[in-house]
Amino acid sequence: MTEIEIWACNYVSQKDPEFAALPDDKKLTENLFTSGRLDSIGLMNFLLDAETEFGFQFTPESFQDRRLQTISGLDQVVVEIRKVA
Repeated sequence: MTEIEIWACNYVSQKDPEFAALPDDKKLTENLFTSGRLDSIGLMNFLLDAETEFGFQFTPESFQDRRLQTISGLDQVVVEIRKVA
């Protein structure tokens, strides 16, 4: 797992302790919104906390990226944003 994925797994596990029991591959691919792990406000806080933790800023367009609903998708988007910056 990448640094971002580890941080994100720990973040979600603190919000939903049942998440911590999932196998790593499931943690990375589970849709955090449709699974009910994070509601819309929780997902937004998750993304804003990721910005703070890793020192980058989502673009308005990137907030619309459906990949942000999974931890592996978050990692992909952040890597892309960092390459542009």
